[in-house]
This record gives sequence, structure tokens and C-alpha cells, in this order.
Amino acid sequence: MDDEVAAVFGTTSAAAAAAQAQVEPLAHAAVASATAGMWRVRVGERSAVVKVLAHRATGGHENWRSGEAEDHWYYWRREARAYESGLLTSLTGGLRPPECHLIAERDDGSVALWLEDLTGAPGSTWPVGRYRDAARHLGRAQGEFVAGRPLPTDPWLSRGWLRAYLAQRDRHLERLDDPAAWRHPLVAAWFPDPPVDELRALRHHQDRYLDLLDALPPTLSHLDLHPGNLFDAGGGTAAIDWAFVGRGALGEDVGNLVPDAVFDFHVPPERLDDLYAAVAEGYQAGLQDAGADVTPDEVRLAMSTTMVAKYSWIAPAILGATSEDQEQLNGRPIADALASWAPAVHFLLARATEVDALSGHRP
Repeated sequence: MDDEVAAVFGTTSAAAAAAQAQVEPLAHAAVASATAGMWRVRVGERSAVVKVLAHRATGGHENWRSGEAEDHWYYWRREARAYESGLLTSLTGGLRPPECHLIAERDDGSVALWLEDLTGAPGSTWPVGRYRDAARHLGRAQGEFVAGRPLPTDPWLSRGWLRAYLAQRDRHLERLDDPAAWRHPLVAAWFPDPPVDELRALRHHQDRYLDLLDALPPTLSHLDLHPGNLFDAGGGTAAIDWAFVGRGALGEDVGNLVPDAVFDFHVPPERLDDLYAAVAEGYQAGLQDAGADVTPDEVRLAMSTTMVAKYSWIAPAILGATSEDQEQLNGRPIADALASWAPAVHFLLARATEVDALSGHRP
């Protein structure tokens, strides 16, 4: 690592780097198995973040195990490939990655990414209006591909990512038909009249939703766009964690951003409608800036379809957590988590109705 520090910070030798460097471990949820660790390294007044990638058969959450093949939905080396290729730095319209100072191949087979230490306000602290700006930056960047910029064809880019993600998400589906699960006091307080049929329909129509997304214009997508991965960057927006970058549908990223902001407790659930409207408006404006001819209804169809396709597992997960007497859900005390997640379930059901209306589907 000392040689890497010397290369990044321009110190005279590895020994000098070792003497000057201050290393601070960065807390991160040990969910994604290919992230072996993250650290902030300081030398004098300068700093960088080092993210180490490694393929591990164990570790992390069972739903986020990396793969060795380039076409795996979570190819462990994809983020390094994205930086090596120059693709990320070619993004326009106010969206950018952190600057990559160095990509270091290590003797143990891991790869160290030395990245810009972003100092702008993180998305987790943003007001709703700032999400509108970020969506516009994203719309400009993705709108270029919709308007005619050729999509990259590198074999390491992800394809069909959402289908692969959903293949692992049916663990608690049977809970929907368990009356006892709905009678749990924490659940009954939010769902006095359990919407079992509506929630069953989300999963039943999942293939139709995915087919709708496949029919939308494709674009280059981040595919893990949530507030924790976004930062202010001057007049633009910086996005980190490009481990899933690849071909996705128009609106798929912003359709992920809105519910994730609530599921991860960054935006209160009573602002969901405001957040949805702000992000849809900003994204559509950005698409127009890029010359993509996409209507507001098409943006809402893309966003809502993404939401109902991706998050049909949320309500079953709530029932599973309460039935198994878990004390926490997504890192929060269960009652606090439900205060955000349960209203978001009702929001998702409203989005399913919107998808039917905008797609002309008759339930």
C-alpha cells in the first residue's frame, strides 16, 4: 500500500508515504461481498478514499454475492473496468464519478481504487429540491443515449440487472397469505385492512412490469442510485459505487432513487409524493436538455414501473421481520422502520395503479 500512497500523493518514496500517511477506516455496511474494505488516507492537507475490490465466495449478505464472470449481475471487477475504460468520465450534463487517481492490482488478486474524497453534501442530507437538481443532471447524461449517442457494448457492462436482482427476492412471499402475520400489532396498526390481493398482484405482474421496462429506450444506468451514493459536486452531482453499471431502461435509476430515499430513512415518508414529483420533473427536464423526446407521462411510467417491479418484496419482508420477532429492520428498531416502510408500501400500490393507467392495462 505504501507504493500506492506514494503514487497517489507524489511522495518521494514508499517509506516517506508510510511515515506521512494517516489511514482511517470508513464505516460501510458489509452487504456487498466484493467490497473488501474502504479507507480514507490523508497525507498533509490532501486526502483520498481507497476502495478495495475482491471476489469472495463468502461474506456480505446472501443476496449480494459477487461473481467472477463478466456477465454476472454482480461481476466483482465491474467498477474497476468502468474506471479503466474512461466511460464514467465521458458522462455529461452535470453528472460525474469521483476522480480516479489510481487503479492498483494487488498481489492477493484484489484491486484497489484510489478515488477522490468527495466533500460536498451527501444525498442523505439533501432537501427535496436538491433531488430535483440531481435528477436533471442524470436526465441530461442519460438523455444523450436516448437522443442518439451509441450505448457502449463492453462485455463487462451489466445487462438484465433488475431481473437477476429479483430472482433472489421471494423469501417471504408466502407471508402475504398468513392471517397471523397481518395480525401482529405493529403490522395491524399500519394495515388494518390488509391489501393482500393488491400486494399479490405486484408479484403476479412482475414479468409484465419487466417487459414494459424492456420496451422503453435503453440508456447507460448506474443501477444502485440511492442517496448514500450521491454528493454535491460544485454545480453538479457526483455518483459513487458503480459496481452495477450497465444497460438499463430510461427512468430506471430515478425510479430506484425515490423509494430508496425513504426505505433508507433519508426522506420522511410524508414527503414521498413531493419527492416523486420533484424527481420526475427534474429528470424529464434533463432529458429535454439532452434532446431526448420523452413526455412527462413516459417518465412517470418508467419510474412507477421500476418501483413496482423492484419493490414487491418490501411488504413480505415487513411480515417476515415481525413474524420472526426481529428487533431491527434495515438497521433501525422495527417500529421506527415500519413508520417509513409501511407508508411506502401504500405509495407503491398507488404506483401500480398509475402503471395500469399510463400503460393502458386493464386489471
